[in-house]
Amino acid sequence: MFNNKKPEVITPSKVRTPKPTTPKSTTNNVQRATSSAVSQGKTIISKDCLVKGEMSGTDDISILGKVDGSITLKDSILTVEESGSVKSNIFARVVNVIGNIIGNIDASEKIIIHENGKVTGDMTAPKVILKDGSYLEGNVSMVDSKISKTSTEESAKI
Repeated sequence: MFNNKKPEVITPSKVRTPKPTTPKSTTNNVQRATSSAVSQGKTIISKDCLVKGEMSGTDDISILGKVDGSITLKDSILTVEESGSVKSNIFARVVNVIGNIIGNIDASEKIIIHENGKVTGDMTAPKVILKDGSYLEGNVSMVDSKISKTSTEESAKI
């Protein structure tokens, strides 16, 4: 009648879930690639778009539509595509002209007018390339960008 036996208690066993192991170098590479991709974006002004006003930024820009206003891309590339038309003064690191630009261009590295590209305005850059079939109406000044900045700053003081 009296049972000296204690009731058996079942306790759940602890299961350890292993933590995923990811080498630190892989994680760092992914973070670097992501931040690098973000900083090297490209903006496209589509064929049916009209932009009026001032444009500035750090991304490269391709213009397939129309832009009327100033463009400042200090360390970036501006490309005016075949269907693109720009009425603007431009400052960029590199300017590729496949379409039409009316306005002055100042590039810190180079300006390239491709076949069928058309520029009406003055250009200043250390390197200017005019491909066969390109059109230019204006003056070309090929000076180092450092010299150009210094002379611009000095003339502003006068």
